[in-house]
Amino acid sequence: KNKMPKLHYHNQVVTCLIGDPVEHSVSDIMFQQFAKLTGIENYNHLKFRVVKTESKNLKNALRAIPVLGIVGANITLPYKESVMRHLDAMDKTARLVGAVNTIVNRKGKLIGYNSDGYGAIRAIETKLKPIRKTDKIVMLGAGGAARAIIGSLPRVSGLILLSRSSDSKRVEKLKKNFANHNFKIETKLLTDRNIIFAVKEANFVINATPVGMYPKNNSSLINKTHLNNIDKSIIRNVMFFDAVFNPFETKFLQSAKQYGAKTCPGIYMMVYQGIQAFELWTGKKVPEESVEKVAKFLQKVINSKYEK
Repeated sequence: KNKMPKLHYHNQVVTCLIGDPVEHSVSDIMFQQFAKLTGIENYNHLKFRVVKTESKNLKNALRAIPVLGIVGANITLPYKESVMRHLDAMDKTARLVGAVNTIVNRKGKLIGYNSDGYGAIRAIETKLKPIRKTDKIVMLGAGGAARAIIGSLPRVSGLILLSRSSDSKRVEKLKKNFANHNFKIETKLLTDRNIIFAVKEANFVINATPVGMYPKNNSSLINKTHLNNIDKSIIRNVMFFDAVFNPFETKFLQSAKQYGAKTCPGIYMMVYQGIQAFELWTGKKVPEESVEKVAKFLQKVINSKYEK
């Protein structure tokens, strides 16, 4: 009898990543893992570099999604905000946050979502601890990642946002958009004194900037000088989370760890945002017990790709 495996080519599932640059992304490997875990046999996640110097490129790339039968896309830098004007609809989180990182092709209509904030909160609550109403959160940065995380935060007693003076316009816009959100946002300049003061008050410290990202692995907004000014018994009770996932453990997290703090790397945010995107695209749930395995696997991939 013919033992050839049945090839289900008619039901291939194709998703993609759109950004510039995209070559260093490991998301294709991650989504491939998700497909394996959920039994999707003929799955491909393609990385498309849509060159940012030509303004029509993004619009044309998005138009191709329904034409090519691509079921969904992840959107990365520099397009998370500019992509919004080319979509047919957006969910309320994406609208509140003002950024889209996930698109679903629903019968030719492109619907925008933002799973970044969900990913960060899931990572923090799974790897560190649940966020309580009485917690104080310190956020570094006022860009897209910061907005996404703020938009998904549960109600907390306070949020201190530290950012550079060059970001003042961004901060104003953020404050306006989140004015009737469910907690107070205090904004301060990113100075040594403000960092020390904020960390002393914090239950969670979140780096939502790209500082410390490969190839600038040695930079961090919080360093030994800051932490030396804070009692070790205080730092031990602060949770540090970094949205950067490459390197796996940033300088920011390394320093905090040396002072006894609990830390969570950005790879978990990447995995959880991916899980939500994958479910929106395919309707398949990635089992929670596989998260650790996928994160460790991606850590290996990143380390082997970027070892000096």
